[in-house]
Amino acid sequence: RPYVLVFSHCYHGTVDETVIIVGPDGRPMAKPGNVGPQVDPTLTTKVVEFNDGEALRQALAPRDVACVLMEPAMTNIGIVPPAEGFLEQVRELCDETDTLLVIDETHTISAGPGGCTRAWNLKPDVVTLGKALASGVPIGAYGVSASFAERILADKEADLVDQGGVGGTLAGNALSMAAARATLQHVLTDEAFAHMIDLATRYTEGVRTVLAERDVPWTIVQLGARAEYRYCRRTPRNGGESAAVADPQLDEYLHLYMANRGILMTPFHNMALMCPATSEADVDRHTEVFAEAIGELYG
Repeated sequence: RPYVLVFSHCYHGTVDETVIIVGPDGRPMAKPGNVGPQVDPTLTTKVVEFNDGEALRQALAPRDVACVLMEPAMTNIGIVPPAEGFLEQVRELCDETDTLLVIDETHTISAGPGGCTRAWNLKPDVVTLGKALASGVPIGAYGVSASFAERILADKEADLVDQGGVGGTLAGNALSMAAARATLQHVLTDEAFAHMIDLATRYTEGVRTVLAERDVPWTIVQLGARAEYRYCRRTPRNGGESAAVADPQLDEYLHLYMANRGILMTPFHNMALMCPATSEADVDRHTEVFAEAIGELYG
């Protein structure tokens, strides 16, 4: 099968095949700013909008897609949560067309230990992880279902060590493995997640209160220990809707306003992620400064 399928405005690192969006005319196109891709991504990749089950059905119908690669909630174009029943529909359509489902939990691990896969009882064929898994030390990991593992191992001609293996000079190095072990044992624990998610809820409620008091047409979405505000009154349903309300000048204003008052936000959008060391005082300070920033914007 020659294609993979992703959702428009997804983020799975800078993998060439995933830097693709649904263009203004509804047709696939390379994402603006994707300078010099080795291969036109429209030759390797199908793309549809998140939460559009019918578009996904049509894209998978020819049975030429090897896998659907997705985050269970989009996280790099604001947070776009799945509509009710959408993730179950994705699984059903993959089953109907013998398409593998790969869930990328690199960002959505914020939902708790096991990410959204455990929290929402998802059934992917493959799960990928990274980033937080080793507290900032470079690492990546993946897991496969028992049934898919059997299919892999059943191919007696496959070279899973050299030509077909996943590895390299820096793969599984001692530092990354030690960092991952320490992180899983001491940082990404049930207790730590309970603390972080409580703080993210406090953060979300603080922002939501400020917006409501001044009738600001923005929204905020929480995903476990992560939360982000977006410049629209209704939560976007897909990457296209969320991209349409982007405002780089407003981002720059908020980032600079916060930084000048001791709060460092994610530099490329307005995401906040709690950690075990975050305190209620930290969250309340953000709410205070956020209210001041909104006051200067809206009076």
